[in-house]
Amino acid sequence: MRLARLAALALPLAGLAALWAWSDYASRQGTDWEVPVEGYDPRDLLRGHYVEFTYDWPIREDEAAANWDFAPSPWGLCLSGHPPTIAEAVPFDPYDEAALAACAHPLLADSGGVYGNDSLVRGRLYVGQERAREIEEQLAQRDMRGVVRFRQREDGTFTLQDIRFRPLTPEERAEREGGADREGIEPTAPPIMEEPAPDE
Repeated sequence: MRLARLAALALPLAGLAALWAWSDYASRQGTDWEVPVEGYDPRDLLRGHYVEFTYDWPIREDEAAANWDFAPSPWGLCLSGHPPTIAEAVPFDPYDEAALAACAHPLLADSGGVYGNDSLVRGRLYVGQERAREIEEQLAQRDMRGVVRFRQREDGTFTLQDIRFRPLTPEERAEREGGADREGIEPTAPPIMEEPAPDE
């Protein structure tokens, strides 16, 4: 009787241990890639212990135009390059079996995640409290660029791993300075507010 009770206690624990070992093994499988990111207002980036950002995928303008239905908020991206460097990301419809089969490294939006079908546009990385201040300060630096590393699995799902920072390249610096000039322009009122109301 005592052996039966011990077995009844040991079996669930053994099952949990096996499940944990399998989950740990599966989480280590896949291809690691890096993608530059753009944060929101640095004062609003850290909420609790996670960082929010938008991805800056290397999508060519002609590819975005050809796949307009999917480029603004792609459901799938076909990645090419030599990991961890992404040479190009091409939007495609993951429900198109031929397109999915032709893609060597498909990355799929997580419709059940925090951002749903926008999960290839926006991301969220959870960080420990000890890193919060460091990341906040780096995100506030205008001459630095955040780069997120993620692990892509064979089924097209991906998991964010870490974030690092590097100095801006000359091209990124010129683009950011051009954006800063545009941001300095005073916003104009909508047309409906500029036009006088018709006399009744």
